[in-house]
Amino acid sequence: MNQPADSTLFARVLAKTNEYLDFPSVVGHETPFLDHLARDFSALGCTVDRPQNLCVITLSEPGPVYLAHADRHGAVIAEDGAAVYAAQAVKNTKYSDAATHTEAFAATVSKRYEGEDVFAYDRKTGGRLAYGNIKRARIDEQNRLIVDIEDLPPLPGGTPVAFARDVTRNKSGHVSGQLDNPVSLAALRIAAEFGLKGTIIATAEEEIGRSATHFLNWAQAGGLKPTKELVVCDTSPFDDAAACMAGAVILRRRDATSSFHDAMVTRLESAASRAGAPMIFKDSFIARENDARARRELPLKSMGLTELGRITADSQGQYAGATLQLPTYNYHSNEETTSVKALTAFVRTLLAI
Repeated sequence: MNQPADSTLFARVLAKTNEYLDFPSVVGHETPFLDHLARDFSALGCTVDRPQNLCVITLSEPGPVYLAHADRHGAVIAEDGAAVYAAQAVKNTKYSDAATHTEAFAATVSKRYEGEDVFAYDRKTGGRLAYGNIKRARIDEQNRLIVDIEDLPPLPGGTPVAFARDVTRNKSGHVSGQLDNPVSLAALRIAAEFGLKGTIIATAEEEIGRSATHFLNWAQAGGLKPTKELVVCDTSPFDDAAACMAGAVILRRRDATSSFHDAMVTRLESAASRAGAPMIFKDSFIARENDARARRELPLKSMGLTELGRITADSQGQYAGATLQLPTYNYHSNEETTSVKALTAFVRTLLAI
């Protein structure tokens, strides 16, 4: 199949990312988006299944199994009417995790989201119920992380609240928005139009560490035979714009929990090379940074946790593979930023696998 020009490929992925953001997917309340993914890929002629907490898309020919999480940050209305940060609300109400947050984290959430427009939605259909604007975040007397939202009317307990911002591009080549993680699914969707082979699986509740369990419960119940050909797609945070502006793709040989599958890592490295994409191995990057921090007697950075690391560890290596990530900065905010060059390299690498 003829490959599109870089400008066309980028424009298609950007438009698809904005389309996907129209379908809310707050962690624990991803049904509207997962259902839209099922419709969207079905329209492409793919075979689609919708097990609980997943959307499984079979492309036209065999190939790797691509995973990308569907959930995003937001808030959930509690029974007393307070809007609770969704990651904490779902952990505590659905899984009884007794999750708490610190005042310092509340200040971080305030900084990330103050002034952002939001909308409440029907958790089954995605229909928009009401709009508001975030004033601040704080810890209340029940140790809940509350998101104070102006102009939002009283709503029933359990109503999710999503961010309303689109993804935008500026003249300097930066692309910003709630990229994590509709951008990965948009890239996979456009790559599928241009010959991507294999299976795509969108997972729920990655932001609260449950997506690996959802995937393995389905796979080990007969959904997928053991495989070492997983490719987990996501964004990867950096402190500055250097990796983005270089147009790099981010690979790993390991995370804090597991080593990844050498043959699949090599396969992605070869694909990135064929796509002309610079590569950064995040584990090596962190190790070098920690060497410098140790010399200055600074705290070391974690090697990080990934969905693939959890899957590999929890399955004792029966399900394994590699990660392909898009470099970003301003992580977990509505101004998470990458570049035109990096996003194009990400899709080109997918197509080269």
